[in-house]
Amino acid sequence: MLRKISERVWGGRTPAEVLSKRFKIFVLIAIVLAGVSKLLYLNGILPANVELIIPTLIVVGSFSLYLGPTKFWRRTTRYFGLLVLVAIAITDLAFWGLRSIFVFTWSGFILCWLIGMRNKLSMFDKFKKLMLRTTLTAAAAIIIFDIYTGVVGWSLVTGTGLLVSLLAQIPFTLYHLSSLIFVPPLVGLGKLMVKVKVPVQVAVLADRQVRVRNQTR
Repeated sequence: MLRKISERVWGGRTPAEVLSKRFKIFVLIAIVLAGVSKLLYLNGILPANVELIIPTLIVVGSFSLYLGPTKFWRRTTRYFGLLVLVAIAITDLAFWGLRSIFVFTWSGFILCWLIGMRNKLSMFDKFKKLMLRTTLTAAAAIIIFDIYTGVVGWSLVTGTGLLVSLLAQIPFTLYHLSSLIFVPPLVGLGKLMVKVKVPVQVAVLADRQVRVRNQTR
């Protein structure tokens, strides 16, 4: 009974089902990484503005991951960005309370997710191609996010001039771009998960073998 339930949720034994299972694990790992990103910063493990959230949103959003035919996993794939946002919002509210700037940061993360989804890449492509595409997308997403939150959002919330906010944001954005170091490991993890053994039928030249045997007699 438990085995049937497990296979229904995680996938069975065929290559397609194993691949689906691994993609599910990859997505769950991504949700956890994005969710604990701010906790790592609060505990001094990661420096400020070096975060896993945007790289994770971009990498997962860039790929079409088949998680199986069930509605639950289809919705998990479709609303991955919202699931990550829930984890981030809980952390923000728990440590800082409700702040006006969160309207921009939270919607900014959703914007990054939508940017990543425009790539529509395949995990079966070459690693170099995937890393280049996702890294460039993540860099663009970070810049757009910082302009949206640190310049436009901060100006509207505090009343600071746009030019002043822009000049103050530049060093933070340059520092924020160091978060791109997380993109290659995430892509590499995804590539590792698609290495599934597939049984292949090999054709045997039976007629030729018979002829060889007849000649040697």
